[in-house]
Amino acid sequence: MGLLAWVQKQFGISMAAENESSQDSASSKEGQFKVLRIQPTPNPDAFQFILNGKVIETGTKTFDSPDDATGDTMAKAIFEIFGIQSIFIKENFVTITKSNVVGWHTIMEKIGSTLEALLDHYEKGDEAEEPKAEGDQDVHPVLEDFNKEDFFNYNDQKKNEVVNALLDIAIRPALANDGGGINLLAVEDKTIKVHYQGACGSCPSSTTGTLQYIEQFLKEAIHPDVEVQAN
Repeated sequence: MGLLAWVQKQFGISMAAENESSQDSASSKEGQFKVLRIQPTPNPDAFQFILNGKVIETGTKTFDSPDDATGDTMAKAIFEIFGIQSIFIKENFVTITKSNVVGWHTIMEKIGSTLEALLDHYEKGDEAEEPKAEGDQDVHPVLEDFNKEDFFNYNDQKKNEVVNALLDIAIRPALANDGGGINLLAVEDKTIKVHYQGACGSCPSSTTGTLQYIEQFLKEAIHPDVEVQAN
């Protein structure tokens, strides 16, 4: 069963086929978006709304509460839908996370119509992503001269740059595929503090398997003594 058919069967929502939505978007006004498809994430309380164009030019944008939505018409309207917990924007998708006290069938269509009516293009997000090296996606410019034996001698800015670069190449792409992200809060001595975004924020695996994987990766990449805390 295809994704559109699955959404229609599970939630009773009528959705146009992707190619039809793409054709419609060609004649829409600049700045308007169409929802091409809706896909589940590993978190049952979070869904990705895939749009017909790039929603945010660089970085990511997160709204964790109605207070964060001040001044943003779309985000404010989404939070007015009962049960919404967070909004995460990256590239061409918006991940909506809801409370488990409300069913998707009661809010899915409202979310889609609100996004199509009010979503505007963002030039940049709250967190800027470090650029990758041209021509080699496995090498990050910040890591070209990185020596893990020197990590604890770096200043705070350099430590943050290194950890962000490691997250960029090994962690963030996988989380983005599942509708989520991770924001580096601080590197304090041997403790790396992070904040989950989007679908990862309330997913049960975020505090178990995912966190363990991230910590093990950073132990191998930086030092066996580092630990990762999710706030």
